[in-house]
Amino acid sequence: MLKVAVAFFGIPRNSEICFPSIQQNLLAQLPAGSEVKCFYHLYKIDQVQNQRSGEQGELRGDNYDVFQGMTGKLDSTDGVLERWDFERVKAQGDTWADNFASLRNLIYQLNSLHQVTEMIEPFDPDFVVFARPDILYHSAIPAYAFKRPQARRLNVYIPDWQWWGGLNDRFAICGRDSYRAYGKRVEQIFQFCEATGRKLHSERLLKYVLQQAGAKVCTMDTTASRVRITGEFAEESFSPKRGMGRRENRYFHLFARLRTWADKRLKDQAEG
Repeated sequence: MLKVAVAFFGIPRNSEICFPSIQQNLLAQLPAGSEVKCFYHLYKIDQVQNQRSGEQGELRGDNYDVFQGMTGKLDSTDGVLERWDFERVKAQGDTWADNFASLRNLIYQLNSLHQVTEMIEPFDPDFVVFARPDILYHSAIPAYAFKRPQARRLNVYIPDWQWWGGLNDRFAICGRDSYRAYGKRVEQIFQFCEATGRKLHSERLLKYVLQQAGAKVCTMDTTASRVRITGEFAEESFSPKRGMGRRENRYFHLFARLRTWADKRLKDQAEG
């Protein structure tokens, strides 16, 4: 039986807005008859403060209710920065020039990903869907991606927008041989900085670790918007051209699209 894990990570800001779209465009797209198990690692906090987005306000406790019955953990942020040597991260440079506030939030997110990935491993899934719980999914993830699991062990399906010189890191579908690289990329922060000569950067880190793992990056047209604590939607651009970055990433994007075309033909051949 096909086994699919769904992994939620980070902070659920507006579950009453976001979770219906998760049910419709993620969970309902998983193959009928497969064994599906949902996991979560979420931070239990009372207030949200994000200097970069200007977000500040109370986080209602009922945002966590939809995750009851799933396998997971509500956690505090205590000790997270020390665990991943945040002082050394800061020494690489302040990527977003906001007194390390965005870097701090990135470490929290990467730690949450790492924690939920460790929970998933004993389940031994064929595919893992990684999903932020604080975004509204406008369209469905590609259902065909879950077919032919042996042929797609190294596949990673990422949104075809907002790559910012790397790869969109909002959500993804990963095969059994690629999900650890995606979920545990916090372990490779300093290898990334040394190998590229760059400060820590979320999208570029993701591209680096997937390349190191030999993952086969494919694109998906699924779009989603971040929902602020106030219920407002963050402004998003779904153009695959915006934020593509250097020429090397434009070529990478072209090959990812060609790989996606071939991947869809694999589905058609299986059905034929």
